[in-house]
Amino acid sequence: MPVVPTTSGRQVQSRGVQTSGFTVRANPEAFGAGLSNVIDKYAGVYAEAKQRANVALTQEASLKLDSIGNDLMNNPENGFMSLQGKNAIGKGQEYLQQFDAQIESIAGELPDEQSRNAFMQQAQQQRIQFANQSGRHELDQVRKYEAGMQIGTLSALSQKAMSPGMFNEAAINAYQSIIAYGKAHGQSQEEIEANWVQWREQAGKQATDAIYTALYQRKMGPDGKIDVTDTASEGQLFSAMIWHESGGNQFGKDGSPLVSPKGAVGVAQVMEDTGPEAARLAGVPWDRDKWLNDPRYNAKLGQAYFGAQMKKYDNNPVLAVAAYNAGPGAVDGWIKKFGDPRTGAVSNEQFAAAIPYDETRNYVAKVTGSAVGISQDATMESLMSLPSWNAMNPSNKSAMLSKWAGLYDMQAAAGRVSLQSRMQDDLAKLESGLEVNPISEREWAAVMPLQASPAERIQMSETFQQYQQAMTLQPVYQTIMQGSAQQGIAAVQAMVPKEDDPDYKFKQGLYATAQAKLNQVMKARESDPGMWLQTNSPVAKNAFEQYQNNQASGEYLVSRLEAEKDRLGINSKKVLPDSMVNSLISQIDNNQESSVTAIQSVAQSFGKYSDQVMKQVQKSAYPALQVIMAINNPRAANALWQNRSVKTSDLRGSFEKTDADSADSSWNDQAKDFAGTMVVQPGGAAVWNNFNEQGKRLTYTYMQRGMSPSDAAKQAYQDVLGEQYQTSGTWRMPNTAGQDIRDVNDGANEYLKNLSADQIMPLIGDPRLPDEVNREQSISRIRDNAQWVTNSDETGLTLMMNGLLVNGANGNPITVSFSDLAKLGAGNRSTWNSLTKFVQTPVKYTPGQSKNYTVESQRENLINIIQRGQQTGR
Repeated sequence: MPVVPTTSGRQVQSRGVQTSGFTVRANPEAFGAGLSNVIDKYAGVYAEAKQRANVALTQEASLKLDSIGNDLMNNPENGFMSLQGKNAIGKGQEYLQQFDAQIESIAGELPDEQSRNAFMQQAQQQRIQFANQSGRHELDQVRKYEAGMQIGTLSALSQKAMSPGMFNEAAINAYQSIIAYGKAHGQSQEEIEANWVQWREQAGKQATDAIYTALYQRKMGPDGKIDVTDTASEGQLFSAMIWHESGGNQFGKDGSPLVSPKGAVGVAQVMEDTGPEAARLAGVPWDRDKWLNDPRYNAKLGQAYFGAQMKKYDNNPVLAVAAYNAGPGAVDGWIKKFGDPRTGAVSNEQFAAAIPYDETRNYVAKVTGSAVGISQDATMESLMSLPSWNAMNPSNKSAMLSKWAGLYDMQAAAGRVSLQSRMQDDLAKLESGLEVNPISEREWAAVMPLQASPAERIQMSETFQQYQQAMTLQPVYQTIMQGSAQQGIAAVQAMVPKEDDPDYKFKQGLYATAQAKLNQVMKARESDPGMWLQTNSPVAKNAFEQYQNNQASGEYLVSRLEAEKDRLGINSKKVLPDSMVNSLISQIDNNQESSVTAIQSVAQSFGKYSDQVMKQVQKSAYPALQVIMAINNPRAANALWQNRSVKTSDLRGSFEKTDADSADSSWNDQAKDFAGTMVVQPGGAAVWNNFNEQGKRLTYTYMQRGMSPSDAAKQAYQDVLGEQYQTSGTWRMPNTAGQDIRDVNDGANEYLKNLSADQIMPLIGDPRLPDEVNREQSISRIRDNAQWVTNSDETGLTLMMNGLLVNGANGNPITVSFSDLAKLGAGNRSTWNSLTKFVQTPVKYTPGQSKNYTVESQRENLINIIQRGQQTGR
């Protein structure tokens, strides 16, 4: 089979050619002729094959170029289309050069001129397409870059416009940039102007919003401050008027101009009849369309008209505000009728109250009352002078006016909340006797709601008056809280009003309030002095802090509390707060010691004040612990402590009933005299019940240890009470008092005998009788019926009658210490007491004294003692 060269890729190879029945014959002549035909046919086939091969090579090269071009254009990492904005500018030619280089490279790989020419023809079309695509992309990115730069420039200028004082400069630069960009891009003049208006209005709104936000933070933020002026300026008054007139709105909710029932229009509620005059005063042409639709123009007319009224009425706010609302003609008539406040004929308040028009009267009160609370940097004038506000469209101007005006009420509301909180703090400080810097009247007036009705204003005024009245008590309260009881009483008594005082009722109310405060403080001091001092005394507070932080001992704490009690004249024997005492009781009771060591350890922490603290703890303790702490006998105290959790019924039930009854009877016999001194004391019956039960418990405990009921009761009584007290009728005296009970008894009798009518507070008698008669009758009844009882802290005796305390002339119970009574009794001893003292006094022997010294020789002394009841020296 003949072999014909063909192409595969870039190499020429040989392959068989089908002859379609062509055969070679053996005849030489025929062979020669046939060979010639074969050669001709072979040449034609070869040319045809070569042409087909060139087409295939050209197509393959074009496909390869197309793939390379696509990669150059669209590769996401480094293709030309991935270049955006500034990065694409000038890069189209570079990528086209890369594309051309690929064309030359591919053409050079083709085997002959024919295939190369065919390829170059196709490549030229592909190059045109690549160049067009890259050109379009580069041009598009140039436009986007320019647009982005323009947007960025205008955005930066918008930001610059938000800086204080920079709006005009930023606006000029923006205007120039918009014009330059528009001309460079073939924009029409109308399009350029529209772009400028859009930027100006948006930048104006953005800048004004930023100014409002900063103003809001200054007034309403965490560190906000509300500035209050003594008198309202024209700008403050006009701002208050705008708020009352329209709320700062040029348009109603439906978007149409805001019109009142009387025909007043817009932000400043300017009447159409007044408009031309107001425009003349403002120095602008009268423009009805702007009057209806431009809040700046409308406000400017209102401001000019109000300024004219201020000038006409010599800057008198009441007259000018009234004239703006009712007209100057009406105001002139009222001046003639009621008097001119400018001359002092009437006050501004009197003139305002006399205005016959309800609307105008309320309007004047609201505007003049609230204007002082509008900060100078928040007036309508300050807003309308902002270039950014003037750059906004009418709708946004109106909205900002309303928002700006709304800040006044928000500020007033926040101010009221702040002042009300401050009032509460001030009253709390007042109650604590601390220094208060009172709220001023103008501060309170500044937070009055701008839309408050006269009734609401009266109510708020009354609230402030009550606060002011309370603040007048500040000096007295400080004396009550920081001074002694005597100083507090003196300060309160100095407030007693005279009946002819013109403000007697007011002063009487203050006096009653101060008296109630004094009583409250005195009661709190005496009821729980430790807690009161911890709350109100800086010295005590510091001592408690040191004690709680383990920086000071309990002894130091009590010493500071005692010093403060002495300074303030607190009579209560308590020293620690009741809550702290309860904690100590819990600490003692939860201790696992089997002896009273727990009590002793608590007491030791208070050093030399341990007895005083333990007495307070004892009085607050539960019944068993009260008795345990009162017992000085360790054996008895430990026995009761160890069995404190055992029920009394269980202790008694461990014996035969007859033995238990015998023990109870013996105990009652032993304790009856002591019980008689307890039950007559105020609250003594409850205390005796505790001692009675614990005495019986101790009796049962001793019986468990082998003692008989009688012996156990005697021992229990001695351990609990007998060793510690002596009794005399209705009173008892602890042995620790160190006094002779007979001398105390004689002193008590002598004191009562010498008690005069002017030393007591008379008992309730016949109101028709004179005071001196009631006193004499009272002293007579007291001498006949009164009895002495031991006082609550067992330091002396208190006089009582029929279960009631007998008070001295100073209103306090008549109480005398054991030592004072013993001294009085020693000088006024009874006959038996003197005789007993004489007989029991040991005889001192001295040399020579024995001569003629017999009982007979002392007979005269004995007779004198019996007759006079006085002790004579031996």
